[in-house]
Amino acid sequence: MGALGIRVLGPLEVVVGGAPVAVGAGQQRIVLECLALRANSIVTPDFLAEAIWADNPPAKPGPQLQVYIATLRRLLEPERPKGVTSQRLASRSGGYVLTLKEDELDLLRFREEVAAGGQAVQDGNLLEGADCLRQAVQLFRGPAFPDLADMEVFRPELDELEESRLDVYQDLIEIDLTLGRHRALVGELLSLVALNPYRERLWASLVLALYRSDRQADALAACRDARRVFADELGIDPGPRLRGLEQSVLQQDPSLAAPALEGRRRIRQRVDNLPSELTPLVGRETELGELCSLFVDEGCRLITITGSGGTGKTRLALAAAGRLTPQMADGACWVNLAPLTQDRQVPAAIANALGLEDWAGVDPIKSVTRFLRSRRLLMVLDNFEHLEEAWPVVVDMLTAAPDLWILTTSRRPLGLRAEYEYELEPLALPPLDPPLPPLILQSVPAVKLFLTRGRTVRPRLNVNGDNAAVVTRLCRRLDGLPLAIELAAAQLRYRSESELLNELEVSFAALPAAFRDLPDRQRTLTATIAWSYGLLDEAERQLFDRLGVFAADPTVTAVSSICGSSPAEDAVAEDLLTVLSRHSLLRRYVDSKRTERISMLQTIREFARDRLESYVDALTVRRRHAEYYLSVAEVVSPHLWAPGQVDAFHALHADAPDLRGAFLWAAGPGGSTELALRLVGELWHYWELTGDVAEQCEIALKLISNTPTASPALRAPALSGTATLCWMLGRNDDATDLHHRALKAFEAAGNDQGVAWSTACLAVQASERDDNVSAERLASEALSLPLASPRTRICALIVLSLVAYYSGDIDKALALRRESAALARQVGDRWILAIALTNLAECMEQIGDYPGAERLLLEAISGAQDLGGQGQIAGFLEQLADAYVEMRRTELAIRVLAAVDAYRKERGLPLFPAEQRHLESVMAKARTQAGTVPFALAWAAGQELTLTQVLNEVLRDKPQGSEQDPSSPQQSSAAPEQPTTQHLSAAPWASPIGK
Repeated sequence: MGALGIRVLGPLEVVVGGAPVAVGAGQQRIVLECLALRANSIVTPDFLAEAIWADNPPAKPGPQLQVYIATLRRLLEPERPKGVTSQRLASRSGGYVLTLKEDELDLLRFREEVAAGGQAVQDGNLLEGADCLRQAVQLFRGPAFPDLADMEVFRPELDELEESRLDVYQDLIEIDLTLGRHRALVGELLSLVALNPYRERLWASLVLALYRSDRQADALAACRDARRVFADELGIDPGPRLRGLEQSVLQQDPSLAAPALEGRRRIRQRVDNLPSELTPLVGRETELGELCSLFVDEGCRLITITGSGGTGKTRLALAAAGRLTPQMADGACWVNLAPLTQDRQVPAAIANALGLEDWAGVDPIKSVTRFLRSRRLLMVLDNFEHLEEAWPVVVDMLTAAPDLWILTTSRRPLGLRAEYEYELEPLALPPLDPPLPPLILQSVPAVKLFLTRGRTVRPRLNVNGDNAAVVTRLCRRLDGLPLAIELAAAQLRYRSESELLNELEVSFAALPAAFRDLPDRQRTLTATIAWSYGLLDEAERQLFDRLGVFAADPTVTAVSSICGSSPAEDAVAEDLLTVLSRHSLLRRYVDSKRTERISMLQTIREFARDRLESYVDALTVRRRHAEYYLSVAEVVSPHLWAPGQVDAFHALHADAPDLRGAFLWAAGPGGSTELALRLVGELWHYWELTGDVAEQCEIALKLISNTPTASPALRAPALSGTATLCWMLGRNDDATDLHHRALKAFEAAGNDQGVAWSTACLAVQASERDDNVSAERLASEALSLPLASPRTRICALIVLSLVAYYSGDIDKALALRRESAALARQVGDRWILAIALTNLAECMEQIGDYPGAERLLLEAISGAQDLGGQGQIAGFLEQLADAYVEMRRTELAIRVLAAVDAYRKERGLPLFPAEQRHLESVMAKARTQAGTVPFALAWAAGQELTLTQVLNEVLRDKPQGSEQDPSSPQQSSAAPEQPTTQHLSAAPWASPIGK
């Protein structure tokens, strides 16, 4: 050591200027050892005080501690002039720092020698590595930090240091064995095993040293002694390494012989043939950490990364191998299996990758296992999916080489007991609602990759307020699939983000091959999926093709019913789904309602849909699809009017894409007009609840026009439902005409409930035209019909209340609206209850009770939100904004109005003229209250909000107790499913559910 030397790896010694110095009393020594243990780091006074005095500190430990520090400064820097600040033992914010170099503290030198030795071994220089490790071990002159040994606070650090010393000692012994020093090691190893009987590595080294010293019997005796120690004292068997070594000794395996040497370097070189990383790994930091942890912390030896084509399995495996290689004494071997066409080619490919050139004439798997037996190595087998019958090769290697780790990539697992499957999902996607601000959006993994790869062709590409929504939709359209994202980003050289999205919405064919250096199977998405498709047998391909009929995530029941033509085929379909899942072509999962479903990436679904187009029985599959989802609608839709409507709505919503697909096919060329009419009659109320009706309305109108001769029983529900859709879109004349036609059809079909419902709907249309005389007459007529359903009666009561309200009879209107709300509560239909409550709230506003109106509206909104029907919520929010203006909560009112305005424009949902005039007066009042500039700012902010976001603002801002209906103090929307009276069915023309 230099001018200053501190030795703590044994009895404490301090050398200053070449001469030893006495440190002093025990507490002084503790302070120095604490500072040395954490050299070059801040040590707090509180920690030092705890170490010195434990649980019995003096009343004021600070002064005494300062004395110890001052004494140490004089001891360590005897020539430091008075008044000069100590640099050796410096005061820092929060404590003290003892600054030392590696040659001044044996602990630091130990760490330096260990690092240098490890690097030398990695470089293949065993002699230099052994010298470094030997010097590291020899630095220990006894138990380290003896004055701290009995203190519990230091136990973890000192135990870790002792473990490190023993690990280095074991590493040194194994290097010496490799260098042929086995005879000299036997005595040393016998002593070490006696002192450390539970260290399997030491026992293994002893057995090897004895065997190489021509003492086979003693080697076997050592194996028996080890087994006895582990069994008697620990209750466990020796590990696979020691058991395998005993078997090799019995067989006199040639691999146990000392390796040949050549000068200072060993002939056995590290394997290191990992491909270079051409692009950075983006968005997979979590997955990379998890994968490496499975090897390092969980003890896995065989891990298979599975996932759909294009998820980045190979790229993740390469990054994991790069991170794990430094821990593997013999390096890492990369084996590319993609070019192989036969299982029997796998052993030779592995042998070639390992650099085994002398296996000609020998079974290559024997050569491989002999090579791997004593090595600690990571092997990556890339693209295993088409060679799965080569799995015995993997088992043979794992069995022969206890220190071998294998990482495979495959679109399906190998199915071995030792295997851990790591399923790689696509990159995390940004949500559509609520949208993320650009700063957060660019950190989402899928977006991050899109930007990274896009900047290679457009360096200034970024996310901002103008393109954030488009980039979000792009990444979602691409399923978060890394290959798809990279191919899409390459197209930004020629297209804007919006242009690219528009093309992708039509087809993924907009992503041509972009990179010449990719394998053929990865140059396009179609080629990637076709590679997996080619691995299927005929039955599996047939089911996969039929899955192209689905638009979203069907239930397993739906798949079995549609894709199988008999009960026997249904069972086969179930088995084939499992096979397709193993190929990573789909994923099976259980949804929140405990229903098993399957999910396919959009890219894979489009491939299947293209395959279905050429399928000889495609028409039959599409008809069965439409028939199945009609049966779903027929079973579930009646519950939309009853207490179970929340579950019914979510059940239909879960299958909404396939319900739409069934409707589009049935109403289109080559479809079935009968199925289409029945679907309209079953689904119109679901569409009404969602508020998304424009497309369905147009198709339904054409359908009705083209089916004038359909039976009245079939046409009547479709006519009535289409009339409601027209009414929602502001097409009142069409709605009135269709309701008249529905009335006649219901009469012809003998459906009295339908007649009553159509009469009530005509009353609504008359009210919309300000024809109060006709409205009152029709509503009263509907009420008088004995078979009018509860929903019909509520609708008629609301119309009568509107007539009374607009004629100035507020008391009568209030009474009628309370009656309608009470009946709606009995029915348990949140939809009709919400309408009744908003009408009641209008009366509360009229009499000046704005807090009461707010409570009613919030109850209506809460019920509609539970139901998931956004079609209602827009109008409710507008009415709530009116109350806010009256209560001078102006800014929130403006934001609400602006958000709803944006929602209406996006969905094409107009206001009726009277509603528009009223809303304009509310906005004018809000503008007056706020002022022109604040109004404009609040309006602009509200226009950026989705309906969900502004709804959350409203619910956060609601006053305490706002859920309670002031007109009915015993009722609350908190439990709408448990009214005080028996539930009734509110369905306008169906029989009560369960009766």
